[in-house]
Amino acid sequence: MTFHHGTRIELHGTPAFDGFPGVAPEAALIVRPRKENLPLRDGYHLVKFNDGGKLCVHESRFRVTDNR
Repeated sequence: MTFHHGTRIELHGTPAFDGFPGVAPEAALIVRPRKENLPLRDGYHLVKFNDGGKLCVHESRFRVTDNR
């Protein structure tokens, strides 16, 4: 599946286990990668969180909430 910049996503949460806290699902936005982020491996997208942080995430770790 092809995702374009501007697509709103939600990262999957993870349950708590063996002393590690759980992580709640978090909303993010797929953004256009800059030269320093290239090349991205197949299936990976640069996403930006509400607090401004960015992360490369594989598409198996999120679901699309709004694909404008």
